[in-house]
Amino acid sequence: MAASTATAALPPPQQIAKGLAGAVPAELSKSPLLGILGVIMGAGIVSLMGRMLTLGLADLKGHLGIGFDDGAWISSAYNVALMFIGPFTVYLGALIGPRRILMVAAAVFTVVCAFLPFIHNYSLLIAALVLAGLSSGTFYPLTLTFALRNIPLRYLPFTIALYATFVDGAVNIAPSLFGWYREHLSWEWMFWNSAVITPLMMLCIYFGIPSTPPPKKSSEAPIR
Repeated sequence: MAASTATAALPPPQQIAKGLAGAVPAELSKSPLLGILGVIMGAGIVSLMGRMLTLGLADLKGHLGIGFDDGAWISSAYNVALMFIGPFTVYLGALIGPRRILMVAAAVFTVVCAFLPFIHNYSLLIAALVLAGLSSGTFYPLTLTFALRNIPLRYLPFTIALYATFVDGAVNIAPSLFGWYREHLSWEWMFWNSAVITPLMMLCIYFGIPSTPPPKKSSEAPIR
Protein backbone atom coordinates (compact mmCIF):
# COMPACT_ATOMS: atom_id res chain seq x y z
CA MET A 1 0.00 0.00 0.00
CA ALA A 2 1.58 3.27 -1.11
CA ALA A 3 1.77 5.97 1.47
CA SER A 4 0.52 9.30 0.30
CA THR A 5 2.20 12.44 1.66
CA ALA A 6 0.45 15.74 1.54
CA THR A 7 2.59 18.84 1.31
CA ALA A 8 1.16 22.05 2.67
CA ALA A 9 1.29 24.92 0.24
CA LEU A 10 3.27 27.93 1.38
CA PRO A 11 1.25 31.12 1.88
CA PRO A 12 1.87 33.99 -0.51
CA PRO A 13 4.51 36.61 0.44
CA GLN A 14 1.80 39.21 1.10
CA GLN A 15 0.22 36.99 3.74
CA ILE A 16 3.61 36.28 5.35
CA ALA A 17 4.40 39.99 5.54
CA LYS A 18 1.00 40.70 7.02
CA GLY A 19 1.53 38.00 9.65
CA LEU A 20 4.94 39.38 10.62
CA ALA A 21 3.50 42.86 10.89
CA GLY A 22 0.78 41.52 13.17
CA ALA A 23 3.42 40.13 15.52
CA VAL A 24 4.40 43.69 16.45
CA PRO A 25 1.96 45.25 18.93
CA ALA A 26 -0.44 47.65 17.27
CA GLU A 27 0.46 50.39 19.75
CA LEU A 28 4.08 50.33 18.59
CA SER A 29 4.27 51.60 15.06
CA LYS A 30 7.52 51.81 13.12
CA SER A 31 8.26 55.40 14.09
CA PRO A 32 8.25 54.99 17.88
CA LEU A 33 10.30 51.80 17.62
CA LEU A 34 12.99 53.52 15.58
CA GLY A 35 12.87 56.58 17.82
CA ILE A 36 13.26 54.50 20.97
CA LEU A 37 16.15 52.60 19.39
CA GLY A 38 17.80 55.89 18.40
CA VAL A 39 17.65 57.53 21.81
CA ILE A 40 18.72 54.33 23.59
CA MET A 41 21.68 54.12 21.21
CA GLY A 42 22.49 57.68 22.26
CA ALA A 43 22.72 56.64 25.90
CA GLY A 44 25.11 53.84 24.95
CA ILE A 45 27.23 56.19 22.84
CA VAL A 46 27.63 58.63 25.72
CA SER A 47 28.66 55.84 28.10
CA LEU A 48 31.10 54.42 25.56
CA MET A 49 32.64 57.83 24.90
CA GLY A 50 33.23 58.53 28.58
CA ARG A 51 34.78 55.11 29.16
CA MET A 52 36.99 55.38 26.08
CA LEU A 53 38.21 58.78 27.25
CA THR A 54 39.33 57.26 30.53
CA LEU A 55 41.01 54.25 28.91
CA GLY A 56 42.86 56.33 26.33
CA LEU A 57 43.92 59.11 28.66
CA ALA A 58 47.57 58.03 28.66
CA ASP A 59 47.70 57.99 24.86
CA LEU A 60 45.99 61.36 24.70
CA LYS A 61 48.45 62.89 27.19
CA GLY A 62 51.34 61.51 25.17
CA HIS A 63 49.80 62.90 21.99
CA LEU A 64 49.62 66.38 23.53
CA GLY A 65 52.82 66.13 25.56
CA ILE A 66 51.16 67.11 28.85
CA GLY A 67 51.61 65.90 32.42
CA PHE A 68 49.38 64.41 35.07
CA ASP A 69 47.87 67.69 36.33
CA ASP A 70 46.80 68.90 32.90
CA GLY A 71 45.58 65.43 31.96
CA ALA A 72 43.22 65.37 34.93
CA TRP A 73 41.14 68.10 33.29
CA ILE A 74 40.52 66.12 30.12
CA SER A 75 37.85 63.80 31.50
CA SER A 76 36.52 66.54 33.78
CA ALA A 77 35.89 68.90 30.87
CA TYR A 78 33.74 66.30 29.12
CA ASN A 79 31.87 65.05 32.18
CA VAL A 80 31.10 68.48 33.67
CA ALA A 81 29.69 69.72 30.35
CA LEU A 82 27.72 66.47 30.09
CA MET A 83 26.00 67.07 33.42
CA PHE A 84 25.60 70.81 32.98
CA ILE A 85 23.44 70.63 29.87
CA GLY A 86 20.96 68.12 31.31
CA PRO A 87 18.39 70.46 32.92
CA PHE A 88 18.38 72.79 29.91
CA THR A 89 17.83 69.84 27.58
CA VAL A 90 14.64 68.82 29.38
CA TYR A 91 13.25 72.35 29.04
CA LEU A 92 14.23 72.71 25.38
CA GLY A 93 12.89 69.25 24.59
CA ALA A 94 9.48 70.22 25.94
CA LEU A 95 9.62 73.56 24.11
CA ILE A 96 10.78 72.70 20.60
CA GLY A 97 10.72 68.89 20.57
CA PRO A 98 13.40 66.22 21.06
CA ARG A 99 13.91 65.60 17.35
CA ARG A 100 15.40 69.01 16.59
CA ILE A 101 17.65 68.96 19.64
CA LEU A 102 18.92 65.44 19.05
CA MET A 103 19.60 65.93 15.34
CA VAL A 104 21.59 69.13 15.83
CA ALA A 105 23.41 67.85 18.91
CA ALA A 106 24.27 64.52 17.28
CA ALA A 107 25.63 66.28 14.19
CA VAL A 108 27.84 68.53 16.33
CA PHE A 109 29.01 65.58 18.41
CA THR A 110 29.90 63.58 15.28
CA VAL A 111 31.97 66.41 13.80
CA VAL A 112 33.79 67.09 17.07
CA CYS A 113 34.63 63.40 17.59
CA ALA A 114 35.91 63.15 14.02
CA PHE A 115 38.35 66.04 14.50
CA LEU A 116 39.44 65.44 18.11
CA PRO A 117 42.45 63.22 17.21
CA PHE A 118 43.84 65.99 14.98
CA ILE A 119 43.96 68.57 17.78
CA HIS A 120 47.47 69.17 19.17
CA ASN A 121 46.73 72.21 21.33
CA TYR A 122 45.73 71.54 24.93
CA SER A 123 43.36 74.51 25.32
CA LEU A 124 41.67 73.73 22.02
CA LEU A 125 41.25 70.10 23.07
CA ILE A 126 39.57 71.12 26.32
CA ALA A 127 37.21 73.41 24.41
CA ALA A 128 36.38 70.61 21.96
CA LEU A 129 35.70 68.17 24.79
CA VAL A 130 33.40 70.71 26.44
CA LEU A 131 31.52 71.03 23.15
CA ALA A 132 31.35 67.23 22.85
CA GLY A 133 29.99 67.02 26.39
CA LEU A 134 27.38 69.72 25.80
CA SER A 135 26.16 68.07 22.60
CA SER A 136 26.15 64.47 23.86
CA GLY A 137 24.67 65.54 27.18
CA THR A 138 21.36 65.95 25.40
CA PHE A 139 21.18 62.20 24.75
CA TYR A 140 20.66 61.08 28.35
CA PRO A 141 17.69 63.28 29.40
CA LEU A 142 15.73 62.71 26.21
CA THR A 143 16.18 58.92 26.20
CA LEU A 144 13.56 57.72 28.64
CA THR A 145 11.46 60.87 28.17
CA PHE A 146 10.67 59.96 24.57
CA ALA A 147 10.35 56.25 25.34
CA LEU A 148 7.92 56.75 28.21
CA ARG A 149 5.68 58.96 26.09
CA ASN A 150 5.51 56.59 23.12
CA ILE A 151 5.13 53.08 24.50
CA PRO A 152 2.35 51.39 26.47
CA LEU A 153 3.09 50.86 30.14
CA ARG A 154 3.12 47.08 29.77
CA TYR A 155 6.17 47.34 27.50
CA LEU A 156 8.01 49.69 29.88
CA PRO A 157 10.08 46.93 31.60
CA PHE A 158 11.45 45.81 28.24
CA THR A 159 12.45 49.38 27.38
CA ILE A 160 14.16 49.86 30.72
CA ALA A 161 15.98 46.57 30.26
CA LEU A 162 17.13 47.58 26.77
CA TYR A 163 18.27 50.94 28.11
CA ALA A 164 20.30 49.29 30.88
CA THR A 165 21.75 46.80 28.41
CA PHE A 166 23.04 49.53 26.12
CA VAL A 167 24.50 51.63 28.94
CA ASP A 168 26.03 48.79 30.95
CA GLY A 169 27.12 46.93 27.83
CA ALA A 170 28.93 49.99 26.49
CA VAL A 171 30.84 50.39 29.76
CA ASN A 172 31.85 46.72 29.87
CA ILE A 173 32.76 46.32 26.22
CA ALA A 174 34.89 49.49 26.12
CA PRO A 175 38.13 47.95 27.53
CA SER A 176 38.11 45.08 25.04
CA LEU A 177 37.16 47.39 22.19
CA PHE A 178 39.86 49.92 23.05
CA GLY A 179 42.44 47.15 23.34
CA TRP A 180 41.46 45.88 19.89
CA TYR A 181 41.78 49.42 18.50
CA ARG A 182 45.25 49.81 20.04
CA GLU A 183 46.45 46.49 18.65
CA HIS A 184 44.96 46.53 15.17
CA LEU A 185 44.16 50.19 14.36
CA SER A 186 45.23 53.16 16.51
CA TRP A 187 44.25 55.03 19.66
CA GLU A 188 42.47 57.68 17.57
CA TRP A 189 39.56 55.27 17.20
CA MET A 190 38.59 56.04 20.78
CA PHE A 191 36.99 59.14 19.21
CA TRP A 192 36.30 57.93 15.69
CA ASN A 193 34.28 55.08 17.16
CA SER A 194 31.59 57.55 18.27
CA ALA A 195 31.86 59.47 15.00
CA VAL A 196 30.93 56.28 13.11
CA ILE A 197 28.10 55.09 15.39
CA THR A 198 26.35 58.42 15.96
CA PRO A 199 25.15 58.82 12.32
CA LEU A 200 23.29 55.50 12.73
CA MET A 201 21.55 56.98 15.74
CA MET A 202 20.70 60.07 13.67
CA LEU A 203 19.02 57.90 11.04
CA CYS A 204 16.85 56.24 13.68
CA ILE A 205 15.93 59.63 15.13
CA TYR A 206 15.19 61.15 11.72
CA PHE A 207 12.83 58.36 10.68
CA GLY A 208 11.59 57.49 14.15
CA ILE A 209 10.81 60.70 16.00
CA PRO A 210 8.10 62.91 14.49
CA SER A 211 8.85 66.56 14.01
CA THR A 212 7.30 68.82 16.63
CA PRO A 213 5.74 72.02 15.31
CA PRO A 214 7.40 75.17 16.61
CA PRO A 215 5.68 76.84 19.57
CA LYS A 216 3.08 79.40 18.61
CA LYS A 217 3.63 82.95 19.65
CA SER A 218 0.93 84.13 21.97
CA SER A 219 -0.85 87.13 20.50
CA GLU A 220 -2.08 89.47 23.16
CA ALA A 221 -4.45 92.34 22.55
CA PRO A 222 -2.76 95.73 22.86
CA ILE A 223 -3.47 97.56 26.07
CA ARG A 224 -5.26 100.83 25.50
